Amino acid sequence: MASSKPVSIPEWMTSSFFIDAIAKAFNITLSEFSIEHLDVRPATEAGDNFVSIMYRVKLTVLLNAEQDPKIVSLIVKALPQLGLSEEMITSMNVFPKEMAVYTEILPAFEALYSERGVNVAFGPRCLKHCTEPTDIIVMEDLKDRDFQMAERQKGLDLEHCHTLLRRLAQFHAASAVYYERNGPYDAKFKEGMYAEKNRAMFEQFQAQHDRFMYDVMCKWPNNGKLYAELMKGWGMDMFDAMLRITKPDPAKFNVLNHGDMWCNNMMFQYDGSSKIKEITLVDFQMCMWGSPVIDLHYFIFSSVRANLKLRELDHLICYYYEQLTENLTLLQYGGARPSLQDLHSDFTERQLYGLSTAFSVFPICVMEKTENASIDLMLDQGDAGTAFKQKMYNGPAYVEQMAPILEYFYNSGAFDINQLGSQRPAEIECDHALHLPLWLDRRFFDDVVAAKLGPCPAGERRHIRNVRVALATSKGDNYASMLYRAKVDVLTQGTGVVESFSTIVKAPPKGVLAEHTAYLAFSTREIQMYRELLPAFERLYHDKGETVRFSPRCLKVCEAIPADVMVLEDLAHNGNYRMADRRAGLDQHHTELVLEQLAKLHASSAVFVEQGNTLSGDFSGPKVIESLKTMGKELFQPMLDSLVEFMADWDFLTPDHYTDLKAAAKDAFDQLATIITPREDRFNVLNHGDLWVNNVMFSYASGATDAPTATGVTLLDFQMCCWASPMVDLHSFLFSSVRADLKLTHLNYFLRYYQEKLADSLVLLGYRKRIPTLQQLLVDFNDLLMCGLVSALLALPFALVPNVEDASLDAVVEGSTEAGQRFQKQMFDNEELKTQLKVLLPYFRNRGVPRKGSL
Repeated sequence: MASSKPVSIPEWMTSSFFIDAIAKAFNITLSEFSIEHLDVRPATEAGDNFVSIMYRVKLTVLLNAEQDPKIVSLIVKALPQLGLSEEMITSMNVFPKEMAVYTEILPAFEALYSERGVNVAFGPRCLKHCTEPTDIIVMEDLKDRDFQMAERQKGLDLEHCHTLLRRLAQFHAASAVYYERNGPYDAKFKEGMYAEKNRAMFEQFQAQHDRFMYDVMCKWPNNGKLYAELMKGWGMDMFDAMLRITKPDPAKFNVLNHGDMWCNNMMFQYDGSSKIKEITLVDFQMCMWGSPVIDLHYFIFSSVRANLKLRELDHLICYYYEQLTENLTLLQYGGARPSLQDLHSDFTERQLYGLSTAFSVFPICVMEKTENASIDLMLDQGDAGTAFKQKMYNGPAYVEQMAPILEYFYNSGAFDINQLGSQRPAEIECDHALHLPLWLDRRFFDDVVAAKLGPCPAGERRHIRNVRVALATSKGDNYASMLYRAKVDVLTQGTGVVESFSTIVKAPPKGVLAEHTAYLAFSTREIQMYRELLPAFERLYHDKGETVRFSPRCLKVCEAIPADVMVLEDLAHNGNYRMADRRAGLDQHHTELVLEQLAKLHASSAVFVEQGNTLSGDFSGPKVIESLKTMGKELFQPMLDSLVEFMADWDFLTPDHYTDLKAAAKDAFDQLATIITPREDRFNVLNHGDLWVNNVMFSYASGATDAPTATGVTLLDFQMCCWASPMVDLHSFLFSSVRADLKLTHLNYFLRYYQEKLADSLVLLGYRKRIPTLQQLLVDFNDLLMCGLVSALLALPFALVPNVEDASLDAVVEGSTEAGQRFQKQMFDNEELKTQLKVLLPYFRNRGVPRKGSL
């Protein structure tokens, strides 16, 4: 390191800041010395430290009892300020962890060995720590005791590896004994870099980084393109896999991992013949409780010399195990210990951590020294960041060493990050920014082809030539699932005929809704609808000589493996089906088409049950009521509360009306739970449950003019079906999706139209109970009008919001984020929404909703 390298000295770094550190270093009082001079230099060379700013501070100290001044060297670590990395470092509790380790944990570990007559020093002595004016740790300078780093670019030889593994085993053993004696570590040690709270931060950089790595790896020799294709679609699935890997298994042996165990976080002391005398560890910023193989993967695949890394892998694990066992015995550990075989199995199960290290830390180890190296530069998505990463990932030493490493991980199954049973390129064409689920590969469509095209002619073979996947909906058009449009080209070998078709692949949602899928049973309901109920309802009409299609044709269903997935025919493919403009709303003709189809669905469900068939508990009973109520309170209550806040500034609401609405919002979902609970004395049907304009598609005659007339309608998204009053669907649809000038003026007409079509279908299908009258339906509509109010307040904002990038359920629910605040403003501070609610809210109020005095 050039001593003349300039360094920016913080304002707080004055002689007076170090007074208490010097007093602790010499174990004297503040009055027994004075600081004469302060000299500050950078403590590390470029590329040697990334997570903090490190200074070497030399202080000239004059002790009162001595005439000659002493030179005291200290290492100062400080939190970086105002860079891209600040949010990441703060989120990972880097400095709170390290302060706790230096001041509490290391002394306790060392005391455990002292009790057994063994002297162990795990790290440098901490002389001061504080959180103001920033997070700062002041330590002794180990260079004063002739400690030095190994040369990171060469990697560690076997002697250095043994020394480190011996000390790491001592650290791990002490951590297990400490846990046994004192119970769990503080909450900040429960997780490391991979934590759910860091998801958005990772997402911010993932897409561009994936594209960059794909382009780089495709140019690597020795199967670089194969591995690039294997990793191409990982996206945030990699993050999810790392979450699983780093989570401790309480049934297995766990330790406090160092968490950042690479060659620059250990320092060695040598004797006169260059033999290692001592080792000490530094940088305890990433410590976390979990499997010890986390540290082993990190160390081996970042820091072991190239010719030893794989050749001596089993030996290194065995050596560590022997040292761990020896120290657990020394410290009288009473818990269950892993066998060597257990350790190897755990190492294999968490292979992905080693592969991740090979792509994150290892390139830093072998990279040539770079003046401006920093974590901010690694995260930078501009030209400077790209140039730096090009240097990292195209270094000759790195590219050469990665060839056998990638082959090892390929042969170890590490590329199957979701444990789907295969490691193969997806062979799917898609935009780089689209992170497809890893199960969505070309072979996924083999049985889809058979379902779509029928049996292959005798003597012929079909071959999928190409699959092109894109998102099937625009932002703001779908919230409850991931919809992909997959266009498939199929060659029939022998004839040479190529057939093309398009499908919609419906996959589980990502983000906040994914956390609620277990109790919501969305996919469970929809799979039952497509497999059993919709075909049964259609057969009722077929048996009466009428053809009715309620939904697209389902070509494939998967349950749990690889995920809950459905493949549907793509109605929009031939141009005859399309969605309406949700912001414009439906005119009378389109509304009538929906109401007629809805009446047929409702009628067939009523006849189906009346004939003695039973609906599962996913559609009827306390389970479905409770799950939908929970969903409302956890997912949509924050949205409703935010809308009410915006309504406070709407000049057309009187203060007392606003007060009533605010009060109603507090228990809206309890009231809805009552509404969707079926009453035995009323007419009930299987409701669609989420009927709004984007869950229907209209068909048009082929070759129609520029203004074609819709001829039919198909329903979509049967995820929220429930057995209840048909008013659930009618309120949802009429108040969310009908054109504004028709909502109230044609309301009674639309209800009459629905009742007439319902009665016709019930008669056709031979319904043996009393046909619900229009008067009865109007009474039910009025009694359950609270459902209409909630639909107007919740569904209408979704229908009227523009197609914006921020549109997502996550942004709605997590309104505290910047994206959430932007999207909520676009939803609720929407002039068209205000215009429609200015008319609708008085309608509800004049009919007694919300009710006064009973809220």
